[in-house]
Amino acid sequence: MDLAQARAEPEVVARLAAAILQQSPRHLATYQRLLQITWAMKRWDEGEDWARRILQADPGNALAWRALARAAEQRGKRGQAHAMWRRAFEMHPYEPEIRAGLARTSLDDTRALALDLACLAAIYLRGLRWEAAARAYRQLVKADARRIDFQLCLMIALWQSRAPEEAYALAHHLVQSHPYLLPAWVVLAATGDENDQALARSPVETMDPGGDYMSGVLGVPVPARAGVAPVTFAATPEEAAWLAFYLKAA
Repeated sequence: MDLAQARAEPEVVARLAAAILQQSPRHLATYQRLLQITWAMKRWDEGEDWARRILQADPGNALAWRALARAAEQRGKRGQAHAMWRRAFEMHPYEPEIRAGLARTSLDDTRALALDLACLAAIYLRGLRWEAAARAYRQLVKADARRIDFQLCLMIALWQSRAPEEAYALAHHLVQSHPYLLPAWVVLAATGDENDQALARSPVETMDPGGDYMSGVLGVPVPARAGVAPVTFAATPEEAAWLAFYLKAA
């Protein structure tokens, strides 16, 4: 898929992704890839579908909010689109298309791109400045405890800044009411006991068996998981031919 995407062959990426999802229907890294190619192909409705699936597991995914915002714009819902662009901006304030979308749907474009505490917190998180991110997200969660994305970011910052007890408590709380949150399950497994690890095994291996989403999309180093069996995929003859072609080209 990497090679096909580099060659600007989105249809091939989509077909290979479909083969993966037949075997692992909740594989988040593949959702993310499909989100990227539907955006490149301007298939806004399809992008909206993949975005909603990703947000169930990671409600702070900036590209998913970007896809929802663009789809809302296409339907002429400027106010709704603006709110979604804002959510994307809070998580990825320097992404050019997010900045353009927020400015385009704002009634006051002179102030639309001003960084607030949420933007600064996201910058700290992306920069691996865990302690600073934790301080900022504490304030944000205190101001609006309904924002699950802020809670997840606080949890990750606490985990990475070596505050495992606090990270564990927050992860345990989140999975009780939101059972599809991948980062919460990963942190629960990393900071909990054997029972917690057993509970987390199925959701983690279903959504992110190799840690590709956590490390590649969220940028969080994930410890190696012992005892994870390799996954075997069945392929049709046509799919096998695609794979042979791209492996040879690589």
